[in-house]
Amino acid sequence: MAANSKWEADIWGAVLTHQVLSVSAVLWTLIFVTCLHFLRNIYFHPLSKHSGPRLWAATRLPWCWNQYRGDLSRRLQELHKQYGAVVRVAPDEISYISATAWKTIYGQRSVEMPKDPNFSLLTPSGVQNVLTADRKTHARQRRLLSHAFSEKALREQEPILQTYCTKLCAQLEESCRSGPVDLFDWYTFATFDLVGDLAFGKSFGCLEAGMASPFVESIKTGSQELMVNQMLRYYRVMFLRPLFALLGPSNMAGSRAANMRRAAETVRARLARGPTADRKDVWHHVLSHIAEHEGGIHDTKTTMSEAEMYANAFSISIAGSEGTATALSGATFLLLRHPDAYRRAVDEIRSTFATEADITASNMAGKLAFLDAVLNEAMRLYPPVPITLPRRVPANGEVIDGCFVPAGYTVGVNHLACYRSDSNFEDAGKFRPERWLDESGNDAGESFKPFSHGPRACLGKNLAWAELRLILGHEGPVAKVFFMHYALRSPSSLRIPSAI
Repeated sequence: MAANSKWEADIWGAVLTHQVLSVSAVLWTLIFVTCLHFLRNIYFHPLSKHSGPRLWAATRLPWCWNQYRGDLSRRLQELHKQYGAVVRVAPDEISYISATAWKTIYGQRSVEMPKDPNFSLLTPSGVQNVLTADRKTHARQRRLLSHAFSEKALREQEPILQTYCTKLCAQLEESCRSGPVDLFDWYTFATFDLVGDLAFGKSFGCLEAGMASPFVESIKTGSQELMVNQMLRYYRVMFLRPLFALLGPSNMAGSRAANMRRAAETVRARLARGPTADRKDVWHHVLSHIAEHEGGIHDTKTTMSEAEMYANAFSISIAGSEGTATALSGATFLLLRHPDAYRRAVDEIRSTFATEADITASNMAGKLAFLDAVLNEAMRLYPPVPITLPRRVPANGEVIDGCFVPAGYTVGVNHLACYRSDSNFEDAGKFRPERWLDESGNDAGESFKPFSHGPRACLGKNLAWAELRLILGHEGPVAKVFFMHYALRSPSSLRIPSAI
């Protein structure tokens, strides 16, 4: 009996030893294969000739970690300062900061550099919008939406813009009486309410409530969801998405889908009203153009489906809000930190316009050179979209900044790194609005593309500029409360954060 027990113990011992050795062998094999993969990425990869940190060349994990922390653009700025204008920032991605790279990657081309599918801005419904569509669909959608963002449309939308400038003024005056206010929050409320009115036919109600609506509040978690999805796509593990949704913030899971449902319901109600001559929002112009010029709503070659309209309203409301609020916050901060520029902006506005009625979007365009310079400098130092908009190199490869990049790899220009590079701007880290007034300077102005570049550049650029000028120079929050009222005090007496 004892002999049998010893025999069984020996057998089990041998089995366990074998299992441990097997697991150990598997682990060592994985480590060995991973090391070989890293060495291949660093030294024998088609992109190995491009400079950059070896760890970033070996694996995308450093890129993902910095993206997760929200530090990626600042880290890329540091890498470009260390390695130059062309940096390998992942095994399969090259980052650029030159004006020529803008033209090569994003400019008009016979063969388009498509957007990197890992960086997907698709709405939760999966329906293509003007930000994500393929070349043919993008051209059709952009052609229709362009009528809503033309100079003519902007003049017709002036009453809507003025309404929200006035509301912002009133709310700021009221809120300032009870203590300090967070201007970024209020700028965000104003831009979301305005763009919501134009894209959905109704405001989000943020200004009236003095707080973000559920839709606006969930934009942050929706952005987190996008970021997680992007990283999962890079590693081909989208099946882990439900797990990350459970581990992330409780309101992250499905936040974009919930927003899309709200957007669809609101746009459906707006479309039911058809063109509205008394309130010429986005859908007034789109529906009018379809009815008058394209043969009707059911002509699928020259119109948008309702699902596409929902998807575009959803995207416009986000793209046209946060970036503008960021630019306004940056400009306000910089003006208060630089009293000379502050006084010059005040003098320019006061000498150009005699009354509040004179301050309109059309009147301001081209008449406030220094204010425009301040806004450009604010968008350079604090870009509304500081990230890289990645593209895929098409078949046959492409020469970018003198170096050949094979087909299938990811390339892009990072806004923050580009705008804060001393190779593009003299004293790049300093606030110098005068650089935009001096054409004889040494700055590479062609590298400054806050609204992107080429056929997919921001469709709402005219609207964004109108918002920036009106809010910062209107006889409202910044002219009455800021320029007209606070100009009587020293800017140094205001509470200004040490950083933005």
